Amino acid sequence: MVIKALPWMFAFALTGCPLKPLDVGGTGGSGGTGGTMTTSSSMTLAGCTMAPDCDDENPCTVDTCKDGVCSYSFADAGTPCPDSNECNGAETCDGKGVCVAGIPSPTCGTWAALPTDGAPLARTDHTAVWTGSEMIVWGGDVAKADDPAGITATGARYNPAQKKWTATSTTGAPSARHSHTAVWTGSKMIVWGGFGTGGFEASGGVYDPATDAWTALPSAGALVGRVQFTSVWTGAEMIVWGGSNAGAPLADGAAYDLAADTWTPLPAGPSQRFNHGAVWTGTEMLVWGGNDLSDWHQDGRFFDPASDMWTGTTTTTGAPSARDGHVSLWTGSQMLVWGGFDGGMYVGTGGAFDVASGTWSAITDTGAPSGRQNSAAVWTGSQMFVWGGCGGDSCFTTLDDGGVWIPGENGGAWEAIPSGAVASQRIGATAVWTGSQVIVWGGKAGVTGKRLGDGAQSQP
Repeated sequence: MVIKALPWMFAFALTGCPLKPLDVGGTGGSGGTGGTMTTSSSMTLAGCTMAPDCDDENPCTVDTCKDGVCSYSFADAGTPCPDSNECNGAETCDGKGVCVAGIPSPTCGTWAALPTDGAPLARTDHTAVWTGSEMIVWGGDVAKADDPAGITATGARYNPAQKKWTATSTTGAPSARHSHTAVWTGSKMIVWGGFGTGGFEASGGVYDPATDAWTALPSAGALVGRVQFTSVWTGAEMIVWGGSNAGAPLADGAAYDLAADTWTPLPAGPSQRFNHGAVWTGTEMLVWGGNDLSDWHQDGRFFDPASDMWTGTTTTTGAPSARDGHVSLWTGSQMLVWGGFDGGMYVGTGGAFDVASGTWSAITDTGAPSGRQNSAAVWTGSQMFVWGGCGGDSCFTTLDDGGVWIPGENGGAWEAIPSGAVASQRIGATAVWTGSQVIVWGGKAGVTGKRLGDGAQSQP
């Protein structure tokens, strides 16, 4: 991790002002690791009349002047300390007087095209998960020239370190489908639902990349087949909820226990809806937004699998406008909602719901990407990456730009991803975060455009 060198940590002098020596637990220089102060009041000097007289040029100390004497204390951990280099990520104070760089923005540096040798068939409405070392792409809608049915049961694993594709086994794989969901358990990928040659799929499978083998999910207790639903992984179960079947919105769900290989129905919860969002908070599933054919939703509900109960609702005070097809991401403490369709237009607004306080805060729309749906999006650990999708009239405007949202005061800030910086315009692409890079792949070139079999990875 990069630590900004702070000159005053190593030398400090003011003519005629008595100094209390710094208590510094280390040394360093420009570009080095720096030191860690061990006292919260690091120095005093006489002769000040106001706080600016005590400015030590360190954004991670609080400078005060009282009775003509300067005092310095550490700024709270997490206090922003930005510099002029946007590629350092969102710098914050560590609570010990040191400004620490964040994760570099994925828009910094360059983007490199993914290899096409060994890549899976061009497709859209597929899924992608990150395993810790590989991206697994599976299923989707393909060109009739590639498969007469227009759907596939094929997939591939992409290793960004080796820049290599490896096909996944088709032996025992679920039937061909698109618009399904996939979750990563920490060692396996679980696929369920979607639309296949036989209609709405109520089947699925578990893929183990270590053995390149599939195991079918049980059919007993499974839900009716569906699309436009959500799935989350709890650490022990995959929870499926909502969606639509033959145009009818659904209000049911079930939990699949991987160890027990069983399905358990969820109790009645939120009103029926599809194209909503859902995140796992660490203890509960949070469902928000969506559409029920008659209206768009602005409400959210929590489900606690430990008690098998829907436990509470999100406030609508300060919430983003009702919508569907939006981005829903979990930051570790907040659910982020951005973009989507509100019944009248594709929106470029959003909000952050803080679970601990139960309150919403707006995501600034200053510098935000244009309103859109079907975007590729990930949370990088410090920033929200949004790219591509469609907007305009009936989503016929296909996009190849986006933005990175950096949390902060007054709604945070957006850093634009210019048109063409990542890949060609497309909708329905998938994106994964590797821990240091964003990988975007697949989709199609417009609502009626061709399926795409290329992608790109960021090179921060």
